[in-house]
Amino acid sequence: MIIVYLKKRGAEKVQRGHLWIYEDEIKSVDSDEEVGIANIFFEDEFMGRGLYNLRANPRLKLLTRKYEEINEEFFVRRFQSALKRRSSLLTSFRREFNAEGDLIPSLIIDRFADTLVVQIRSKALEKMKEDMINAMVKVYAPMTIYERSDFESMPEPGLSREKGVLYGLYPTEKTLEEDKLKFKVNIVKGQKTGFFYDQRESRTFAKKVAVKGGKALDLFTYTGGFAISLASEGMKVDAVDISKEDLQLASENAKLNKVKVNFICQDAFNLNGLEMYDLIIADPPSLIKNRSQKPKAFELLKTLMDQIIDHLNENGKFSICSCAYNIDEEMLKKIVLRSATEKKKVVRLINWTGLPLDHPHLLSMPETNYLKCLWGEIFNF
Repeated sequence: MIIVYLKKRGAEKVQRGHLWIYEDEIKSVDSDEEVGIANIFFEDEFMGRGLYNLRANPRLKLLTRKYEEINEEFFVRRFQSALKRRSSLLTSFRREFNAEGDLIPSLIIDRFADTLVVQIRSKALEKMKEDMINAMVKVYAPMTIYERSDFESMPEPGLSREKGVLYGLYPTEKTLEEDKLKFKVNIVKGQKTGFFYDQRESRTFAKKVAVKGGKALDLFTYTGGFAISLASEGMKVDAVDISKEDLQLASENAKLNKVKVNFICQDAFNLNGLEMYDLIIADPPSLIKNRSQKPKAFELLKTLMDQIIDHLNENGKFSICSCAYNIDEEMLKKIVLRSATEKKKVVRLINWTGLPLDHPHLLSMPETNYLKCLWGEIFNF
């Protein structure tokens, strides 16, 4: 058994609904185990149970404030609650379980029709895989459960980069429908779980600001989500990504939707050789993993924004996105404003887009609201 005693600061975080406890918020630990389920106390008061990993930081991730068994039935209850929360989403292509937002930190489940794609980001949770799989079968009745825990960078020390079938049949390529468009998804080889559901609302908004007959640029296009959305509204679109494999699938998606997109294989942080555009969308990768890397991310995004302004026509529109929770809305605004000021331009804010309904996040935990996209218009004044 692992018993964790919190400092006052850690206890206050638990009380206000934050799920992560760091090393400096823990007073002491009574255990011979490095990884497992911990009982959490502040002085003599029971605070809850959580996922503990001696070598990780956050050291502890809260699962419940009740004294309850963390077993198959626990996971069934959490999955049923998440399913009910999504009852208004009439699609079989969505995020079924969103980690902290659905109150199991480090667990992501994406649904692609009859296939569930799972990512486990905690060593303590990984040890409970069998209970989770059984619970998923009971609640979701899938044909396939496929794991994509083959991370580019390891979320916790000691995790396995697991990838493969956990239940049922080997997954086939899926074709999802979103806002009257179709996208092929390679579950086995695609990034993360295969498709970025979190940008659903941003792709829909992109169609609203599309300029029919105008020219658009989609940077970091992946499998063509924004590019195809804009092309479907009558824009001429260039789409850039450094991955030839992703661009091949993006090209197939364009054909599937009977639209024309000019796909370009190059570093999307370098806009040299590209044209002038009426709309530019940039959805780069996370860039940073912790707060100490914020200055580096600022410079990368500032350089990107400088180039975006240089390639926009007068009154051109743009969107710049971040999926790193350490890059907040204020930082994005500062980047855009500084670039515009140096270029002697003015920015009119059009909109912010972010996480859709199937990506719930906690008001008590800003880290769970990781995605933000700033939409603006650049002009002379």
